[in-house]
This record gives sequence, C-alpha cells and structure tokens, in this order.
Amino acid sequence: MKKFFKSSYFAIVMAFIYVPVIIMIIFSFNDGDTTMVWNGFSAKWYSDFFQDSTFLKSIITSLFVAVISTVLSLLIGVSAAIGLGRTKKITQRKWFGVANIPLINADVVTAVSLMVVFLISGIQFGIFTLIMAHVSFNVPYVLITVMPRLRKIDPALLEAGRDLGAKPSQVLFKIILPILKPAIITAAAIAFAMSFDDFIISYFTGGDQTNVSTFIYTLKKMKPVVFAFGTILVGVIVITIVGWNAFSITKEQKLQKIEQLKKGIYKTKQLSKLQKEQAHLQMLINNNLVLTKTKKLNLWIKYFILKMHISIVSSWNYDKKITRLEWKRNKLKSEISREQRYYSRLKSATKKAQKLNKQLAQTTDVKRAAKLTIQIDKLNEKIEILKEEIEWIESRDQAQLEKAQEIALKIQKLKDDLKNEDKPSKKIIAWYHKKIKYLEEWKIEIEEGKNKYKLRMILEHLKEISERKYESIRLLTERMHVLKKLVFLESAVAAKIDEQILAETNAEQLEHLKAKKTQLLNDYNLFLTKKLSKVDLKIVGVMSKIQKEKTKLAPDYDEDVKHTKGFFARTWKIGLVSILGIASFTGLTVAYVMNNIYDLVVANWGDYIDRSLITDFEKRYDVKVNYQEFDSNETLYNKLYTFDYDVMVPSDYMVQKLVSENRLLKLSDKEWAEQINLENYFSPQDHITKETISQTLIDVMKKSPIEVQGQKQNITDYAVPYFWGEVIMLVNPTESNKKFLADRGIEYNPATGQITNPEQLSWHIFWEAVEADKRLVLNFDAKNLFMMAEEVRNQKANVESVEDVDANYKLLEKLLYKSNVSLNSDEIINKVGTGNFDFSMIYNGDALAGNKIYNGEDSEAETEQVSEDGKTHFIFGSPAKQHGPGKVEGSNIWSDNMVVSKTSKNKFLAIQFMNFIIEKYQDISASQGPTAPGTSAIDALIGPEGAYEKYKDLYIPSKNGEAFKYNRTLDDYLMDKFNELITGKIN
Repeated sequence: MKKFFKSSYFAIVMAFIYVPVIIMIIFSFNDGDTTMVWNGFSAKWYSDFFQDSTFLKSIITSLFVAVISTVLSLLIGVSAAIGLGRTKKITQRKWFGVANIPLINADVVTAVSLMVVFLISGIQFGIFTLIMAHVSFNVPYVLITVMPRLRKIDPALLEAGRDLGAKPSQVLFKIILPILKPAIITAAAIAFAMSFDDFIISYFTGGDQTNVSTFIYTLKKMKPVVFAFGTILVGVIVITIVGWNAFSITKEQKLQKIEQLKKGIYKTKQLSKLQKEQAHLQMLINNNLVLTKTKKLNLWIKYFILKMHISIVSSWNYDKKITRLEWKRNKLKSEISREQRYYSRLKSATKKAQKLNKQLAQTTDVKRAAKLTIQIDKLNEKIEILKEEIEWIESRDQAQLEKAQEIALKIQKLKDDLKNEDKPSKKIIAWYHKKIKYLEEWKIEIEEGKNKYKLRMILEHLKEISERKYESIRLLTERMHVLKKLVFLESAVAAKIDEQILAETNAEQLEHLKAKKTQLLNDYNLFLTKKLSKVDLKIVGVMSKIQKEKTKLAPDYDEDVKHTKGFFARTWKIGLVSILGIASFTGLTVAYVMNNIYDLVVANWGDYIDRSLITDFEKRYDVKVNYQEFDSNETLYNKLYTFDYDVMVPSDYMVQKLVSENRLLKLSDKEWAEQINLENYFSPQDHITKETISQTLIDVMKKSPIEVQGQKQNITDYAVPYFWGEVIMLVNPTESNKKFLADRGIEYNPATGQITNPEQLSWHIFWEAVEADKRLVLNFDAKNLFMMAEEVRNQKANVESVEDVDANYKLLEKLLYKSNVSLNSDEIINKVGTGNFDFSMIYNGDALAGNKIYNGEDSEAETEQVSEDGKTHFIFGSPAKQHGPGKVEGSNIWSDNMVVSKTSKNKFLAIQFMNFIIEKYQDISASQGPTAPGTSAIDALIGPEGAYEKYKDLYIPSKNGEAFKYNRTLDDYLMDKFNELITGKIN
C-alpha cells in the first residue's frame, strides 16, 4: 500500500483537484432540474444560461468591477512596491507587514469593517464602494507578487542607467518596469481572479450591485445552469492557458530560428540530406548504375536492428548529466571569480574612500559633512571586510603551497624507498606506484587550487561524455555504411541485358535485344534525371526559404550605417493591443451602463421567480428592472442600511418589523388600494379585479396586529402575499417508518400520503425518532426550530419570554447534537428527493418539489408505496395533538409578501409590478413550488391536468397553524441562542 501511494501520489492529488470539475462538466449536460440525479443528456441549461438576463448582468458586473479594480490595484501596488524599494530594509519590512494584514485578516471582518467605514462616510453603496472594496484587498496581492521581483533588480543596472544620462522616468519605464513585467502580469491575473471570484466583501459592500458570486450564493436551489456557467468558465480558462502557452512556444521557436539563422545552421540537416541524395543520384546517372535491394532476409533484419540502435544512441539523453556538470562548473567559476574580484573591489573601495575623504576635508556644509561621514564609515567597514577576505585567501594559498611542498617530499621519499627495495615483488611495486600516483594527483589539486582543479576535472568529464556519444555514433554509422552496400546493391543497368546478348545466337533476336538495351538505358536515365530535378527543386526551395527567413528575421546590417525602425514598426504591437483593450473595455462599460439604467429595484428571495417573467414585465411596460436576490430576511434587513429598494418580498414577521420602523408604504390607503388588482384583500374595488386571496391566508395574517403610532394595524395593510405555506412533518414511507408510525397510532391515506388523524401527531415524535436511530433532516431556520420546541412545550408557534427561549434551547440540544440529525437549507429538497431521510421538518412547497424529484422518470430510488395514480407519496401531516383545554399543537403558516418602500422613487411602477405578479401567480407557483396565494391560481394548479393535481393535499396548507410575530427583544435573543446552539453542531 505504501508503495502504491508513493507511486500514485501525484495522480491522487490531480484526481482530488480535477474530479469535481469533471463532475460539474458532466452534470452541466443533465436533462433534469436536480444536481443529484442524472436524467439524461441535454444542452438546455446552456440555452437557459444565455437567456437568463439576471445571470448575465451579474457576470457583466463582475467583469467590469474586476477590470477596473485590477487596473487601480496595479497602479497603487506597483507604485507602492517601487516606493518601498527605495527605503531602508527595516522600513520595507514594517510597511510590507502592515500591507499584508488584509491577507491574513478574515474576509468577513474586512467586509464588515469596510461597510462601517462607508456608512460613517455617508457614501452611497453601489459600484463605487464595490470597486474600492475590491481594490483594498487586491493591493496586498500585487505587493507580495511584485516586491520579490523588485528585490532581484541589480542596483548596478539603475546606476548604469543614471550614469548614461537617463532621467528618473526613463529609468522607470526602460529598466524597472520591463524587468517587473512578468511579476506585473502575474499580479494582474491574481487580482482579476480574486476580484471576479469574491463573494463575502462584495456581499457587504455592493449595495445594488450583484456580482456573479453573490448571485449564485443567493439562489434558492443549485441548478445545472450554474454548472453550465462553470463549464464555460473552465473552457475560457483552458483556451486562455493553451493560447498563451502556444504563443510562448511560438515566440521561443522564433528566437531559436533567429539564433540558427545567425549561426547559419537553420535547416542544415534537411539541406544536407537533400544534397547527399542529389550527389548519389548524379553518381548513378554518370555511371549508368541502378539500385537493387537484396533478397536476403538476415541482412534486412541486421539493417533494421542497426538502424534502431543508431536511433537509440542518438536519442540518449545526456542533458541531465551535462546540466548537472555545467551547474557545478558555473558555480566553481563563480567562486573563483568572486575571490578574484575581492582585489578589484578593494582597490575601487579604497579609491572611492580617498575621494570622499577629500570632499569631506573641503566641505563646510554640516549636513553634507555628516552624509559624507556616514558613507566613509560604510566604505571603511567594507574595506576591512575585503581585507580580511583577501588575507584569508592569501593565508590559504600559502598553506596550500606548504602542503604541496610537503607532499612533494613524500613522493620523493616513496621513489627513493622503491629504489632501495631489494628485489621487490610486483605487488610491492604496484603499491608504490599507486601511492605515488595518488600523492601526485593530490599535489596537483593543491597547487592548482581545489576549485580550479575541480573545474578542470569537470571540463574533462564534459569533453569525455561528448566524445563518448560521438564515438558511439561514428562506429555505428560506419557499420551502417558497410551494411547498406550489402542491402542496397549498385549494379550496371546493362549487365543483365549484356548477359542475354552474349547468350543469344539468333541474329534477329540479337538486334532486338541491342535495341531494347538502348531504350531501357534511356528510360532509366530519364527517370533518374527527373528524380534529380525534383531534388534540385527541393534544394532551391529550402535555400530560398532560408534566405527569406534570414531577410525577415536576421538581416545583415552594414555596421557603418545606422539602422532604426520607423515609428509604426516600433509601436504597432503596442498600438494594436491598446486599441483592442480600449475597445473591449468600452464595450464592457457600455454593457454595464446599459444594464444599470433601471426604473425599478426589486429584492426577492433567490430563485423565487422564472426570470423570463422579469423580461416580460420590462417589455410590457418598456422599463428596466434591477432584480436583486437575498437568502434570508436578516440579510435583506441588513442590506437596507446600504441601499433602498422599491419592491421587497420579506416574510411576515419581517414585514411587521419594517412596519414598526415606518419603512413601508401603506397599501390599504385609498390612493394605492384602488390600483391593486385584488378584490377581497383591502376593500371591494369598482374596477374589474383579476384575483382573490385565500381566506385561510388572510385570517392567519390578520392574527398578527402591529402597533403603529399607538394604533393596531395588520400586515395586510402594507403587504400583498407572494407565496405562502406551512411547516410540516414529512416521513419516508419505508416499512420501518410505517411501523414506527403505526406503533404510535398514526394513520394515513395511502392514496395521498396525508396523515388522517393529526390529533395523534406531535412534534415530539422527532425526539423519539432520533432515539430510534432514524435519519432526521430538519429545516435550517432559527424560528422554525424554536417553534417546533415551543409547540411541544406550550402548544404555541411564538415564544413569549426569555425563559421560553432558554427552555426550548435545552430541548433542542437533546435533538440537534445527535449524529443522525442534519440541518439543511435549500439542499433539503435534493435530500428528500433522493430519499436520503426518514423524518423531516420541511416547508410543504419544498416537500412537494422533493416528492416530484423522487417520482422522476429516471429516479433510482426504490419506491415502497405506490398509490393508484402511479406516484409514490411521502407521508405528511401537520401536528394537531391536544394537550388540554385550548392547548393544541400546530405549526407555522408562513407568508412571503410584496411590500413597497416608503422611499421608493417610482411607487406607481412598483404597484404595476405587484399587479403583474398577481396576474402571474399560477406561472410562478408552477415553476417554483410554494403555494400561490390567489384562489384562481390554486384552483388551476390542483384542478384537472394542473401542475399539482396529484399532490393537491400536500400543496394546500392546513388551517391548524399561526404566523410568526415580531418581537424585537425576543427575536434578537432567540437568534443569539440559535447561533450558540449550532456552534457545536456539525451537519
């Protein structure tokens, strides 16, 4: 196993990185609405993506912000890097550390800090604040990318430029920026990617601007259209990388071609081959010879084996060994030259110190004298260091000389001892010779110097490697030359004909053979001549191409003539890139501006409408709508600090909160009530009405009065329903779960799945189910969870005291901290749809959507209960257990409502939008799932051939429930306890 991981480590890492991308690409072609089950191949999501104007607007916003913030970040970051480069190192480190704080700071902290700064400054949240926020976190990335490259710039280059008369601007643009170019390009790529991809900071500082990350985050359900966008994005990145690499390779090949043209070796191999073929053909023509191939199989086998051997030897890669030796050679050369430079540097430093001392003696300016004194002290310190280095080198050389003399004496002694040996054996003589040779090599190494000796040995090794390869190829080539003569036989064309002529006795036949011989000779000569002509043409073509490339890429210049490129030749590339860049940015700016000139701003829950309806509304009234999305009521409320909306769709309790803060337009006032196309909601209308609201919903909404300026009012005075529904209990109809319900006396209708005796059903069954090891999937909402506990304890949906919240907290602790309980947001639909649960607390609309996924044509879930209509119905119901007189468990009946801001600049258009939604109740509900509030829409959806005909009992909320009420103190405390509750919970 260890060996497997060791050999497959890189493949495992690559799989970990790229498998999710591959899965995303595959599911972008999924025919179904879910991202959990494959429903067949389809490209419809790509079509939907290009038709989704809101999605495209968010991408345009992301691109616009990313481009501008990248340019500004580069200007600030590169300027800051160059400025820091001119300061002392200690100053650089301090400021560099300060600049990097945003990199290690949490994004959410940065986002909230920026939001507070903009609020205090009184700046209108929008594109300006979004760009400034992006610049704030991009500048550090530019700094950390550019600074390392800047530190590598040799100060001698800058001094040389100044010595040659360059102005500071010329030093910047001709030396510094060209050297920093690769780092600047890298920094631009990082800044652009970070800006385009940012979510958290954009979410808090964007105001009315929605970039692509924010748009995707606020979607209620993750659909394959997001995968289609991701696939397109991956494709763009791949094309960009491949294109850039192709450009780099082409550029590198061009430089190699220029170098080959200058050296005169361009296409020499091809030309040499053609010239050899030309010479061979000419020889055959001159000598009237013909090539014939041998029929001996053994010779052909030897020929192909030898040819393969030559190919292998020619391809033997000595590069790694040669590169290592060359690196050692360069390192040794560098060490040797560094030691040699000590003398020249000492001489230069001494001369400069004398010059500065002379200037110090002549100056009368105190500041000038102090500056010169500091420079002289630094030079004296440098001179001392150089003297110490030189002293060490000289002492080392002296020690080596003494060591070499000592070794020489040892060698002489060994030679004398060998002479004095009386009839030494061969073994003794060999020992003496080996010892003497070792000491002689050591003596040479010490005399030359260790580094110089190593350098000489490396050069000899390099030469040996090159000669070895050359000699191997030469010997094999000679063998090939001999073998070719045996395989490809050269013989006279007329040889065989001559043999036939000599063997022929018939005079008439003899003359015929002589005539035929001449014809064959002429035909063969003509064939060879044509072949030779073709080779000549190829040679001319190659030489012409060489000359053409040389004229184009490496022309010969007269050294006495000054050659300069014209202005156009020098600037056309920069000009073309500039024109393309300006044109692209202009187009992007126009697209952004066109998409941000709007008449109405709407804030709605993510994926709460078919966005084609927004386009229909725009076309009908010839207006532009800025359609914003949010993921929670609290998010919407926080966004109101940074931006004003015209129409919003908050939930019932948030409507109450906004009304209590006097933020909403009172729609029941006659001025507005007469314009809203509802008959039974505000007051009877004189004009033709199109819709009535469900009386059940109206009754629930009116049970939550609001105190406004000392008067009690209902949210029905300020809000028009958008969707409504109920929090229900959903059970997967497995045999085990059905038995679990039956043991508790709970019955249901197999045809619809609806529990028929809700008076036996209590939310406490969840606590029992978790102890029985059932999988619980709960809606991730603070109010719903505390509602469930409050219903168990006090049979109420709303808590009424801090003590209630604390008691519910303790009860929920026992449930939520179990490993078989998970909290889910919108992904609960997919979990239910795949049957990956036993019990669930869920909105009825989400339960319906999950039930439809579960019954999909390609569903892989094994159905255990199929009704007469051929559908598998989950068991569902709303608790109605009686705990005493007037104490009956219930649930939350919620509603999301359209409201108009009191500060709206286009209230009449806002009312028109509300009327448009009322008109489209049926379409919106059919596409999104939650219950429509209009009675005619409900009737159409659950009637014959309606979208929810088979699930009508699940579609219509029960009457046994109440709406959440707003309580400022308790709501804040409840949210704090909820956050504390989920801190230790791992889904």
